[in-house]
Amino acid sequence: MPRQTDTSEKTREADVYEWTERLAVGVETIDSQHRELFAAINRLLREDGGASTGEIPGVIAFLEDYVINHFGMEEVYMRRLSYPGFPFHKGEHVSFVSDFYDLRDEFDANGATPEIADRMGRFIGDWLVNHIGRVDKALGAFLREKGRK
Repeated sequence: MPRQTDTSEKTREADVYEWTERLAVGVETIDSQHRELFAAINRLLREDGGASTGEIPGVIAFLEDYVINHFGMEEVYMRRLSYPGFPFHKGEHVSFVSDFYDLRDEFDANGATPEIADRMGRFIGDWLVNHIGRVDKALGAFLREKGRK
């Protein structure tokens, strides 16, 4: 089951995840994709109580596809440039995908509810903030050293 992580980059009033420059890894492709992920997460966690029931399936499908593609892009960079942290970083991705699919299976079984959208949005947002700070920033520094910007 998904684990709780640090939520220090969340605005407390509305529980909406906010992109800040503190989250930038310094590689525009990665930072741009992270901003897109934050925008999708926020569609699930809007201030009015979350995405409408009709929007939830589309947002979840978008997040699933986008996360898988984003992870794949990061992993291509890591393999091509022989990133020494690749095994750990890849393991983080595998663990996230497993937890994400557990939540998606619950969504598939119970349908689109604001509660599931909230849990999924918070899980992805918490994980992403934590992952960027602990893992992606190190990857960003490595990629910049190798000339990626």
